[in-house]
Amino acid sequence: MKKELVSLPDAEFEVMSALWHCNAEFVPTTEILAQMKTEKKAQTVLTMLTRLADKGFLSSRKNGKERLWKAEVSEEEYRSSEAKRIVEKVYGGSFVGLISAFYDGKGLSEADAEELISWLDKEKGKNG
Repeated sequence: MKKELVSLPDAEFEVMSALWHCNAEFVPTTEILAQMKTEKKAQTVLTMLTRLADKGFLSSRKNGKERLWKAEVSEEEYRSSEAKRIVEKVYGGSFVGLISAFYDGKGLSEADAEELISWLDKEKGKNG
């Protein structure tokens, strides 16, 4: 069983997001910097990469003078963990409470409602 993932600060999430969107298993720091939407100093990003490795989100290896980084937690795993944390913390574990908050009386588009119903039917089939 995997240990529970910690919630990342925004800056570390930005670094992970950049890494997840690179098209290689091992990614150099320079490529991560290039993928980032905001400009940060290389040393700042390197510090965050090291912290992320300490938290178990990344691993690294040396390639000459360069360090290559590999995500040990997928984007999907992290998103799922965060979503579960929010539902539990903010909505007391109620998925309906979460959906109601998004709905908030404004109405769902027909396409969104159909997609939600389809998803719920599929989940009901898995559990029923």
